[in-house]
Amino acid sequence: MITATLLLLLPLAARAIEISEVQGNTFLSPYNGKTVTGVTGLVTANSSSGFYLSSNSAGGSPYGNAIYVYSTSKTVLAQVAVGDIVSLNGKVQEYRSSVDYLFLTEITSPTNITKLSSGNAVTPIVIGAEGLHPPTQQFTSLDVGGPLSVPNNVTQVSTANPTLQPDKYGFDFWEGLSGQLVKITKPTAIAYPNSFKDFWVRGDWPVTGLNQRGGLTITTGSDGLPDMNPEAIIIGAPLDGTNNPDVWMGSTVNDIVGVATYAFGFYRILPLTAPQVIAHNETSQAPTTLTVPTDDANCTLTFGDYNVENMTWNSTHLPLAAAQIGDYLKNPDLVFLQEIQDDTGPTDDGVVSSNKTLQTFVDAIAAHSGLCLHCTRKRQGR
Repeated sequence: MITATLLLLLPLAARAIEISEVQGNTFLSPYNGKTVTGVTGLVTANSSSGFYLSSNSAGGSPYGNAIYVYSTSKTVLAQVAVGDIVSLNGKVQEYRSSVDYLFLTEITSPTNITKLSSGNAVTPIVIGAEGLHPPTQQFTSLDVGGPLSVPNNVTQVSTANPTLQPDKYGFDFWEGLSGQLVKITKPTAIAYPNSFKDFWVRGDWPVTGLNQRGGLTITTGSDGLPDMNPEAIIIGAPLDGTNNPDVWMGSTVNDIVGVATYAFGFYRILPLTAPQVIAHNETSQAPTTLTVPTDDANCTLTFGDYNVENMTWNSTHLPLAAAQIGDYLKNPDLVFLQEIQDDTGPTDDGVVSSNKTLQTFVDAIAAHSGLCLHCTRKRQGR
């Protein structure tokens, strides 16, 4: 009788939770806000604020099989190294830095870190011609009518939490690889970097809308809906603190090995180290080939769009921009301008009129090509 009583008092051992269970098959974890124990995985990369774990618990699938473990504790970070297989406990959290962003599933406050082995091989999952291919048209199953349909933002991913379909939707593909070490083969830049040196790339996987300069152009899919190129991905800040190179559309860089994650409103790859440029695209933008028929009888209206890059009336690049309106856009009837500054430039002094800037630009266009334009202004956000 005494023996039976003692057995009843013994606590039940907590069940070990697989990474694939933490991630689940939706955008949000079914374990959000809960403490999990015995989570086991291979350390594939580390950063100043955590490390990444991967396992094979999803039945061989590359999706939902990795996770970020967040900790800024030097004591915790010193306990793991790339190539270790570890087991740990922690709390599952859905994190985002803005209400406008999606959530990132992570494990926080890791404890009971146990190193099971070390020196294990770390092999990235290939995304490219010889590996996985991102979907090329639709972002999510919630985009009924396409991502540009109106009204949009009616059903949000983080609210609806749809089941992931990584073979069909771009968001689902990159979400399924969150936390995973991947390799982008033969990446090509499709735009200039932003101020943080992040830049967009396409790999050697199938893409749509490939243009002559190596970038991706928004096209119309076979279903008549806009194709917004969800196969493109951002290369973010390298985990080792190095700086991404200066690139532009068509620049090629070496294969990129890094961790797939989500931050600042976009899915992205954080490379282990900064990629190196193989070659730059030196092809210059050619003038438009659009022409108005000689027998048109003034029935055709032409439009142009030009980003003047924070131009004010005394900007040094104003004459060049004016010349390109005539030489490259071929003097369209209507020209839409972006980034016109007010008459005192970037100084926040209460001046909001840009009449002097616009008139100076119009005069420069007339002096170069003889085109007589009149200007009007539409304020942003109105």
